[in-house]
Amino acid sequence: MSKIIQEVSLEELISFIHKRNRKLQAVLLQKAEEFLGNSSPEYFELRKIILDETSGTFRSIVREIFGDVEMLV
Repeated sequence: MSKIIQEVSLEELISFIHKRNRKLQAVLLQKAEEFLGNSSPEYFELRKIILDETSGTFRSIVREIFGDVEMLV
């Protein structure tokens, strides 16, 4: 049996998850730049990995919870 604890707008929840994802990306990129500098080849490679993986994780989480929400929004 599932219980609804609090009604939440699908759009608000996706927006919240998206904002947290962007904040995580910013923190990770800031630390990478701090340690590697923003012009090193390693920084650019790490930046690509961080952005690709965190974005992919965000999409996977939303898809697992809600299905294909791109069709809904």
